[in-house]
Amino acid sequence: MGSSLFWYENWTGLGALYFLVPQDFGIDENIHNVHDVTLDGEWDVDRLFEILPEDLAVHILEKIKPPSTMQVLDRPFWMLETRGYFSVKSAWEYTRRRDEPRIAYRKIWVKGLPFKIAFFMWKVWKAKLPLDDFLKRVGYCMPSKCWCCVQPDEESLQHLFFRSETAKTTWKYFLSRAGIDVEGLTLHQAITKCWTSNVCLRLKPVMQALPSCVVWEFWKRRNSMKYGDAVTTSRVIYQVSSNLQALVKVRKPGMDMVPHKWQDLLAMMENFTPKLKVTKVM
Repeated sequence: MGSSLFWYENWTGLGALYFLVPQDFGIDENIHNVHDVTLDGEWDVDRLFEILPEDLAVHILEKIKPPSTMQVLDRPFWMLETRGYFSVKSAWEYTRRRDEPRIAYRKIWVKGLPFKIAFFMWKVWKAKLPLDDFLKRVGYCMPSKCWCCVQPDEESLQHLFFRSETAKTTWKYFLSRAGIDVEGLTLHQAITKCWTSNVCLRLKPVMQALPSCVVWEFWKRRNSMKYGDAVTTSRVIYQVSSNLQALVKVRKPGMDMVPHKWQDLLAMMENFTPKLKVTKVM
């Protein structure tokens, strides 16, 4: 069985003839190309019935066109691509064991939100930031203090982004106005609450982006204060509101005035009615 017979059968979806022909059926090793079983540009019917079981020979005669007279040598065909050309990508997709995509990883990426903010949220969600608690887990033990607090506590992911005074005030400011109570929650639970909050469709992208904007400003504040620049909690809230305002302007370019204040932004998005554009067609 020549390699082109494998190709022609692959092309029609049956697979390689080598694996379809019964083991007790003799295989003619003298046939190396599909062209060897053609005669004057047509299938050599007698030869096909001689080398193949009847059902396979009939299938080839009915479903497959013989190669052109100029096509003497076989041409390989890669079944995993519609055009028949091999690609590493198709081979990888075939061999890999792909896990079901997690809801969190779909919620992190928000259209219109700067990539650096969304990517940073991914690092927060995976706890891959170079904070003192992370360094301790990988074997580097050292004195630890939070740079954001007047009376420093140990620097950790939960403390910096959720338990510190600035974090508590900021989360309460935004989430309480959206009807979300964070009492007794962890950081990841509060983020999930934002992503799954029961709001109108227009507000869903804003609530989806809110946690990313909040943790991004916490991180900026931590780095500024570590190197001597004071950043107030009010400034953090202002910057988060600015990021959300910019997001709405990108996603809703038809809005004339997008308020900066969080409460006003929520009210405007809930009551917003898009203008209808009418074009007269003659």
